[in-house]
Amino acid sequence: MICFYQTKVIENKDLLLTEFYKNNYIDNKMHRKILFIAVPLILSNLTVPLLTFVDTAMIGHLGNVSYLGGITAGATLFTLIYGNFIFLRMGTTGLSAQAFGARENNELSNVFSRSIFLGLLIGLLIIVFRDAIFTLFMPVLSLSGNVGESSANYMSIRIFSAPAVLMNFGIIGCLIGIQKTKVVLIITFLVNGLNVILDYVFVVFYKMDVSGVALGTLISEWVACIFGLIVFAMIFKRFNMRLFDIKLFSKEEFLKLFNLNFDIFIRTFCLVATHIWLINRSSNLGDLVLAANGILLNFVYISAFFVDGFAFTTESLVGEAKGAKDGTMFKRYVINSTIWCVVSGMFCVIFFGVFGAKLIALLTDIVAVKEVSNEYLLWVILLPVISAFSYQLDGIFTGVTRTRDMRNGAIISFFVFIISTIIFIPIFANHGLWLAYILFILVRAITLALRFPALQREIILFK
Repeated sequence: MICFYQTKVIENKDLLLTEFYKNNYIDNKMHRKILFIAVPLILSNLTVPLLTFVDTAMIGHLGNVSYLGGITAGATLFTLIYGNFIFLRMGTTGLSAQAFGARENNELSNVFSRSIFLGLLIGLLIIVFRDAIFTLFMPVLSLSGNVGESSANYMSIRIFSAPAVLMNFGIIGCLIGIQKTKVVLIITFLVNGLNVILDYVFVVFYKMDVSGVALGTLISEWVACIFGLIVFAMIFKRFNMRLFDIKLFSKEEFLKLFNLNFDIFIRTFCLVATHIWLINRSSNLGDLVLAANGILLNFVYISAFFVDGFAFTTESLVGEAKGAKDGTMFKRYVINSTIWCVVSGMFCVIFFGVFGAKLIALLTDIVAVKEVSNEYLLWVILLPVISAFSYQLDGIFTGVTRTRDMRNGAIISFFVFIISTIIFIPIFANHGLWLAYILFILVRAITLALRFPALQREIILFK
C-alpha cells in the first residue's frame, strides 16, 4: 500500500515536471515567435558594428598606426556621446511594447513622437556645443600627438550626424516595441551597405584617409534616419494614427518620460564610461596596445549585438506581457528567450575560437598589431557566454521599465571595474585590463539577478 502510494506520488511529480517543461520550454509557437522577432534583429545588429568594423578595416590597411588609433579613440568617444542617449531607444522600446500589448494606438503615437522630438533637439544641442564636448572628453582619452590629431579630424566631421543618430534611436526603439523587426533589418542594411560603399570611394579613390571614413559614416547615418521617418509615416497612415492630434508637448507626459529615462541615462553613462576608461588605460600602455585593443573591441561589439538580438526581443515580449497584464505570458517569455540568448553566446564563443585570428588579419595588415591582438584574443573569446546573462537581464528590466535597478547595477559595476584596473594592471598589464572588464560584465549580471525576484513578484500579480 505504501509502495503504491509512493509510486503514485512519483508519477504525479513526473507528470507535473513534464507539464511544466512542456508549458514553458516545448512551445513551438513561442519559439517561432521569438525567432521571428530575433533573427532580423540579430542580422541588423551584426551590421551595426560594421560601421566601426569597416572604418577600422579601411584605415587598418593604410599602414599608419596613428590613423588606426585615431579611429578607435574617435569611435569610442562617439559611443560615449551618442550612447548616453540610448534611452531614446531603450525607453521607447519598453513604452511602445507596453502600449502595443495594451492595444493603445494613441499612447504609441505619443511615445514615438516625443522620442523623435527629443532626439532632434538633443542632436542639435550636441552640434552647437561640440567644441565644449571635445574639450571636455579629449583629455580623458589621453592620446598622443599624431593619434590625437587623427581623432580630432574624424570627430569634427562625424559630429554632424548627431540629430540623425538620436532620432534613429527612437525609430528603431518603436519598431522593436511593435515587433516590426524586419523593417529594422532593412534600415540597418541600408545604412551599413551605403557606409561600405562610401568608405571605399572616399578612402581608396579620393585618398581622404580618416576624413573620408568620417564623411562616409555621416552620410550613411542621415540616409538611415530619413528612410526610417518615411517608413513610420507609412505605418501611421496605415493604422490611421494622426500625429498632429496628440498632446505632444504635455508637461506631465514629458516629466514622466524624463523620470523614466534619467535612470537609463545614468546607467548608459556608466557603461560607456567604462569603455572610455578602457581606452584610457590602453593608451597608457602604449599606442600599440591601444591599436590592438581597438581591434579586439570590434569582437566585443559584434558579440554584444549578436546576443543583444535576443535581449532586444525580450524587451519587446516582456513589455507586451506587462501591457497585456499577463503574468503567465511574462514568465514564459523570460524562460524561452533566455535559452536562446545563452545559446547565441555559446555560438559566438565557438565562432571567435575558430576564426578569431583570421578576423584580426582581416582588420589590419600591421604585423605588430596583429601579434599583440592575438596575444589577448582569449579574453574576447570568453566574453560572449558570460555577457549573455547580463544582456538578457538588461532586456527584461528594460521591457518592464524597471530602470532604477538597471541604474544602480551599472553604477556598482563601473566602480568595480575602476578599482579592478587599479589593482590588476600594475600586476598583469593588458591582461589585467581585460580581467577587470570580465569582472565588470559579471557584476552587471549579478546585480540585476539579485533584483529579479522582486520584479517577478510584481509582474506575476497580473496573472
